[in-house]
Amino acid sequence: MRLFLLGVPLVAVFFMGCRKEDAPPSAGALRVSISYATFHPACLTLRVVDREDPSRTDSTEVPVEASARSDERTVAILGREGWSRNLTLTATAHERSCNGPLVAEQSVEAQVPVEGVTSARLALRAEDLDDDGYVSGQGALPGTDCDDDAPGVHPGATELCDGIDNNCANGEADAPDARNFYADGDGDDYGARDALPVPACVQPAGTATRTGDCDDGDADIHPGQRESLCDGVDEDCDGTRDDDDFAVGATCATELGCPGVRTCQGVSSAACVSEQQPVAWYVDEDGDGKAGAEAGSRCTEPVPGATTVRDDCDESSRFASTGATDGCDRLDNDCDGTVDEDAAGCGAVAWTEDTVGAADARWNAVAPYGENRGWLAGETGRVVHVSGATFTPVASCDGTWQAAWAASNGRVFLGSSAGELATVRPEALDTCERVSGPATSGINGMVGFEQGSTVRLFVVDSQGRVIRWEYVEGAPTQAAPQAVTRVAANLRAIHGLGPETLLAVGSEVVDSEERPVAWRAPASGSTWLKEDLGVPASTGYLRAVRVLTPRLAYVAGDGGLLLERAGTAWSVKPAPGGGTADLRALLAFGRTALYVVTSATNDVHFFDGTAWSSVTVAPHTLNALEGTGPAEVWGAGFSGTLVRWKP
Repeated sequence: MRLFLLGVPLVAVFFMGCRKEDAPPSAGALRVSISYATFHPACLTLRVVDREDPSRTDSTEVPVEASARSDERTVAILGREGWSRNLTLTATAHERSCNGPLVAEQSVEAQVPVEGVTSARLALRAEDLDDDGYVSGQGALPGTDCDDDAPGVHPGATELCDGIDNNCANGEADAPDARNFYADGDGDDYGARDALPVPACVQPAGTATRTGDCDDGDADIHPGQRESLCDGVDEDCDGTRDDDDFAVGATCATELGCPGVRTCQGVSSAACVSEQQPVAWYVDEDGDGKAGAEAGSRCTEPVPGATTVRDDCDESSRFASTGATDGCDRLDNDCDGTVDEDAAGCGAVAWTEDTVGAADARWNAVAPYGENRGWLAGETGRVVHVSGATFTPVASCDGTWQAAWAASNGRVFLGSSAGELATVRPEALDTCERVSGPATSGINGMVGFEQGSTVRLFVVDSQGRVIRWEYVEGAPTQAAPQAVTRVAANLRAIHGLGPETLLAVGSEVVDSEERPVAWRAPASGSTWLKEDLGVPASTGYLRAVRVLTPRLAYVAGDGGLLLERAGTAWSVKPAPGGGTADLRALLAFGRTALYVVTSATNDVHFFDGTAWSSVTVAPHTLNALEGTGPAEVWGAGFSGTLVRWKP
């Protein structure tokens, strides 16, 4: 037989010379059509067997189109010397290569005609529905594709941890990112020390992700286990018995800092046992040099500066401590439970009243700095130095002054409604040093801190700025004021014991309403923190603030709102008479010594820690309160009013 592909291209030829008596090859031919569908045979072969002598056989690989999944190829078979014309034709197809799995096969019997052309057909069927080059593993002649609907799943695919056997072998165990698991006999999440790894993407039942269990029959024994009994068993498999929390016999310190030794407490626990007893410690929070705030009971100092001697009965006031001298100031200075008992005639001390300036004068700020000495500042350029009953105007400070603070040397600092700062000395009342702030917004409050010849002044304005001005006494030039921060608020007042304890208060707009707000200076860094006042329904402004200790402060504002901060918690305190009048100014010397003035009456109200009382009634409404201490209190306001209490 001789085999030719009929058509283009020529596929294969089986040829052998013919005997002379045979009919020429062209006299008769067998046309063999081989079709295949729904797969791409990587190796298509036609085998020819002489039925009369099966030892006569020949075959050829039939080329196929690389891109065709269904096609038909035609081969011509001519007579061959020594062969009969009766043949068995077998077409086979292999997956991927001629060495791959046999996936399709068909045989037919045919006869080469003496003359002319006879046709024979062979049809091969296999399924590679996802066209990934791998035939479905189903059927009589299966291929190797375990999922013929997914082109990414076949023996040549990369195994992934995705819940699919991508390469049709070993599940997901051969995935590069498969993890090793270990047989865990006691379910404690640790495999036995000698357990062999079981690779898998999903943890098999009864396995753990780690080994090292020294007793895989007891779930309470494994690495990482805390020693649960003082019983001589190595429960954490680290080679040491009763260690970790027990550590029996080791030196230690109790939670209260007392030295001791680790000792078993039965079989269930061990503890640090000390023969030394803790003692109570106290700290000084109000800065009076005496300690009275509880810092806990310990054997060692809980914080630097703590002492075991309690000699301050009132840590809210630097004017009261055990053994202090009692004075006329409405405070229990000596902590004996009574007020002003050693100050003869204290109850009869009256407030003095003065009208300073014209009848229409309005004082917005008052700043005493020494005995019966201080400053008044207000509308239309009014700045007055007060020395006893002598009132001396400062003619060179025109403007509307809304805030004032005086240093210990008598120098006053002023803040205007136009964002301007000024300063005047008592010895040079004709010289008003003026400087522009970083903005033109009204300055509403200020506080200063002295260090040698330098004053660090902090002021707040109506656009939420906190501004710092460092003034050096006697310097030929002064640095310009600088904005420290800006918050979303209209700030009205600021106070603190130092730059790190400042509180700035005012209002913020929430749902088109003014709401009280307070901002706290950072202990370090530059970010100011908004306080949670705990009064979400309150409206209006906070207009005054007093910081007494790092842990104690008071704020006051509209609607009779008076708040106390103790530690980090804010609480509402009662307003004078339980009313809702706006609190215009606040002065505080301790929990039992608060002064306020309101918009409803002309009274100066005093709170002794239990109840409010009126200590004087001014002739006109007051705007400002200040004092050098609890024994000297000033108030100022409308119609030139100045009231003072100085026993």
